[in-house]
Amino acid sequence: MSQNSSHDITSDVDQPDVCVDFADLGPGMVTMRVKVRIIRRFVCPAYGARFVEFVLEDPKGQKIHAVIGGDVAQRFSSILIEGNCIILSDFVVRMALGRFRLSSHRFRLGSNALTSVNLIRPFSQSDNFHFAKFSDIKEGHLNPCFCVDLIGRLLVTFDFRRSESNRVKHRFFSDERPKKWIGDFQILIVRFAKLEVVKGNVTATTACTCTQFFFDHECPEFLVMRRFFTRK
Repeated sequence: MSQNSSHDITSDVDQPDVCVDFADLGPGMVTMRVKVRIIRRFVCPAYGARFVEFVLEDPKGQKIHAVIGGDVAQRFSSILIEGNCIILSDFVVRMALGRFRLSSHRFRLGSNALTSVNLIRPFSQSDNFHFAKFSDIKEGHLNPCFCVDLIGRLLVTFDFRRSESNRVKHRFFSDERPKKWIGDFQILIVRFAKLEVVKGNVTATTACTCTQFFFDHECPEFLVMRRFFTRK
């Protein structure tokens, strides 16, 4: 009788053990299983091919940061793709440390030689953005250690990449409705933006290679904001 390979799509019937929600994770837990959707996959240049990083989301909408060893990521490379729903088994739970974090969860996941991945049927296809208010950022109500999602109207873009002092592209955007009709415009979504406090001012910047930019990305929040800006 044939067995499912790691590349087959399995169902909950095929996986009889109970999966743990992110809320129930604890340090030192092993031989656990979680049902997750891969929200983001990226490689930090400082680690090279030794680690592949992920942001995972469970069926209840909670997110967690996972750092998977390069050997495990290579073994399951055809499954560990953004948008896929998987069951991750036999992982390691560690404290989430560092100056900034990709989720507010106090733990992050790691891998070991026993870690395995199974592709399952999708349980969610939503973007599940969690947008922060610009006013909360400006007034210092948010913890800058945690990355945030932002959405607003793109105002202007400055390209400073030719400058020797600052080789980056700056985009400025707003979530405030203009006082007069503005014509055509773009809605910018920044996912996993890093907040930095410089001389008392808070700015949003990129978090390694994890941050994503979406222009006029059709999601429920985009449609609401577009109506907000076009309403006279």
